[in-house]
Amino acid sequence: MANHHDAELILKLYDLRREEVCRKARAWFGAWTPLTADEVRAVVSGERREENAYMRQATSYWEMAFSIANNGAVDAPLFAKNCGEGYWFVAKCQGLKAKFPDAWQRTMAEGEAFIAGNLLAQSRFEMFQKRVGAQLK
Repeated sequence: MANHHDAELILKLYDLRREEVCRKARAWFGAWTPLTADEVRAVVSGERREENAYMRQATSYWEMAFSIANNGAVDAPLFAKNCGEGYWFVAKCQGLKAKFPDAWQRTMAEGEAFIAGNLLAQSRFEMFQKRVGAQLK
């Protein structure tokens, strides 16, 4: 059962998302719809430095948040109800890997583990998979 400490942590995670650079990174990653494997490679390799930094910050933020939940530091059902964007990031990484298997290797193992172990997360994740699939076509 969630308690006030869990709620405080959820609010802290939300507050961290509002930090200016984190917000820019998340917005960039959300809007990024690469058309070619070369474009993906340019971001992943760091050739496009700012975009590489945004990609790493946005995905690692959610991996950190999922790892907190996976290790029991926050109530899992409460977290599952409050991490919709995290599901979207996991789905986007999976979609990029499926579309550009030779260029995109980044996974979100913590996110995937959380989703696999939580029924609410699984049902919400399916919705985000559909959205991402439409975006990356």
